[in-house]
Amino acid sequence: MRIVVVDGRDSEVFGRFFGVRDRVGREWEFPAGLGIDEARVLFAGGHADMRVDGLGVVDGDEWLGIAWLDCWLLENTDTVDVELAVESRYRRRGIGSRLLDEVIERARSDGRTRLSASVIADAVTGESAGTAFAEARRFVRKHSELHQVLELPLGAGQIDGLDRPVVGYEIVQWREHTPDDWLEQFADALRAMSQDVPQGDSGLEATRWTPERIRQAEARRLAQGRFCHTTAAVDGDGRLAAYTQMGGATGSTDLYQFDTFVRPEHRGKRLGMAVKVPNLRSLQAGLDHRVVLHTWNAPENAPMIAVNNHLGFRTVDQRIAFQRRL
Repeated sequence: MRIVVVDGRDSEVFGRFFGVRDRVGREWEFPAGLGIDEARVLFAGGHADMRVDGLGVVDGDEWLGIAWLDCWLLENTDTVDVELAVESRYRRRGIGSRLLDEVIERARSDGRTRLSASVIADAVTGESAGTAFAEARRFVRKHSELHQVLELPLGAGQIDGLDRPVVGYEIVQWREHTPDDWLEQFADALRAMSQDVPQGDSGLEATRWTPERIRQAEARRLAQGRFCHTTAAVDGDGRLAAYTQMGGATGSTDLYQFDTFVRPEHRGKRLGMAVKVPNLRSLQAGLDHRVVLHTWNAPENAPMIAVNNHLGFRTVDQRIAFQRRL
């Protein structure tokens, strides 16, 4: 067996690497994640905020397992996010442990002192083979999120029945590019969201969003073949009070509810529903096939989970955040 480094330049190698990750993910009823073309853009490099690397354990021509590494360059520069995936027929043979040892060695040589990992677990118990592997290797649970899904399209009457406009707020919408007039305010809202989102005791730094960083993220999203619908609520003073975003890869059967954020001083007015429903209507208007809309929220974020439940989302599993100090 040997370790293969994956950088995305060799399309055949990258296809074998990605295939392992994709097959392992599909063992769950509602798999989620990037498609191969989206992933290849990340591995191509040249990103100001992150570097993405891959490793594979290969025996002859057979790929046994892989590691996907996200190395952050602006915040959390002490951390490597790692995802391990081992083909089912090769488990309990030390493949995951060998990959983890290689990840640790590389992280230390890069000056990193912490590994983080998101592991899928049962919706009720929060346990899985992945959580058992992590805990056996000195990873510590830091946070959990409920993975909820909504199958689309909904009937037009269903969406109309959910619509609850809020007096005193104007709804504004945009697609792939944030309008210049809203760029500064949207960057401020994204920063506030990064600071506000529940993360347990993970100790991770919030993302420092700027207008320039928004434009970089938009360009990367387009390069990946992805789209995004944004809906915001603006108060009577012209301030962006709430926003939500949904999107994913064009033509995919899996789409994503991204951030939903309401500024603290505007909470309690049902602005979450006021932005989500028109955004859902906008998203659904462009669909010509059935899709699954995915979202994740911390169990303690009861107001947002209540909004999701009202929209028809249901919980299918949990995502558990682990960390290990090196």
